[in-house]
Amino acid sequence: MTEITGNEQLKPLTPGQLKYDQKGLIPAVIQDDKTDAVLMVGYMNEEALKRTISEKRVCFWSRSRQEYWVKGETSGNIFTLRSINADCDVDTLLIRVIPEGPGVACHTGRYSCFFNSLDGAESREPQR
Repeated sequence: MTEITGNEQLKPLTPGQLKYDQKGLIPAVIQDDKTDAVLMVGYMNEEALKRTISEKRVCFWSRSRQEYWVKGETSGNIFTLRSINADCDVDTLLIRVIPEGPGVACHTGRYSCFFNSLDGAESREPQR
């Protein structure tokens, strides 16, 4: 693997250059562009990623329903795309979004899906 020093100019990746798992999926961490809060994690295949890029709305592949779904299509809690970056191993995506509508990411009605504590501390939901 080529070492990256941080000084060279990097070329943008294409969806086909990413490392998808054996089912053709890649995890996508969704982050609020304004607050930096991590809102949720979903999975994309190459087609969902291409749809996200072309439509500027976050599209996932549902592992349970085996179908595409655009975040907010039924709830109104749409994620408008701001940027997409791959990690150093090109096997995970960080997608920065602008939450629109009521601004809820979680199916429980919370702003973020990450509110359950595992370390004994009081659970805290990220702030908007």
